[in-house]
Amino acid sequence: MWKIIGGLFMGWSLGGNDAANVFGPGVAARVLKYSTAVILIAVFVILGASLEGPKCMHIIKSVGKLTPWTAFIATIAAGLTITLMTILAIPSSTSQAIMGAILGVCLVSGQPNWGALGKAATCWVLTPIGAAIIAFTLMKIMIPTTRKFLKTDAAINRFAFLGLLVAGCYGSYSLGANNVANVTGVYVSAGLLKSRMAAIVGGLAIAAGALTFSKRVMKAVGHDITMIGPLGAFIAEMSEAITVHIFTQVGVPVSTSQAIVGAIIGIGLVRGIKAVSKKKITQIFIGWISTPLTAAIITYCTCRFILPMFQI
Repeated sequence: MWKIIGGLFMGWSLGGNDAANVFGPGVAARVLKYSTAVILIAVFVILGASLEGPKCMHIIKSVGKLTPWTAFIATIAAGLTITLMTILAIPSSTSQAIMGAILGVCLVSGQPNWGALGKAATCWVLTPIGAAIIAFTLMKIMIPTTRKFLKTDAAINRFAFLGLLVAGCYGSYSLGANNVANVTGVYVSAGLLKSRMAAIVGGLAIAAGALTFSKRVMKAVGHDITMIGPLGAFIAEMSEAITVHIFTQVGVPVSTSQAIVGAIIGIGLVRGIKAVSKKKITQIFIGWISTPLTAAIITYCTCRFILPMFQI
């Protein structure tokens, strides 16, 4: 069972980083304390993973058959890829990293399921686009509505801040339901864990990362998001949560980071195309290409040249 250590490390890293996407604005806006936020994240991540986590396990399994050893290598390669992309400041996705790693394994065995990979890649492209559309629509609806029923800026801010609390809990649930497959899905494919147990173990790993390693990233990202204002931050969080939850029903793990950036772009479009950062769009595109490609190369080289040396 030591071979699941790579997945646990991925889950811990994912929880530490992606907690910023679901509760960062709420903490930065001082709606609630950091300690309260991480407890809520842990609770709702585990709840989402336990109730809906198995929905995204199937596509991980369908990409290709793994052995316990190749599953271990895939998670380590995906973890190294995320670390490298973080160092290079390229927005990256554990979903894309683990899929790329699995592809690297399957290219050695000659058995990749290109249909499943194509479905996943399509969903990756649609994630920021879908979040942008949802955020754009919500902004168009909520701006006139809040101004009609909430007469003062103070009332609007109170509404937005309470909304951040609700959106954070929903986002945490969606994070657990969707992304737990990135953490332990390979072990289902390798026959080491059943889907339900894999979801629970992965959910606990993500929760542990949020509880122990999310403070710095959460405050930094949260501050950046709240620069769009309290109402904009609420809409960004809610749009990200809705988008990720939709793809959970489709059965494909996607990136919460790219969803939140897409939502911010959607909010920017309400204010005019000039408000949209071309840099953010470029970073998303680079992440789409470089993250799965890097993970695939690392895994392929390890399985093709190093693994045979140990006759495993």
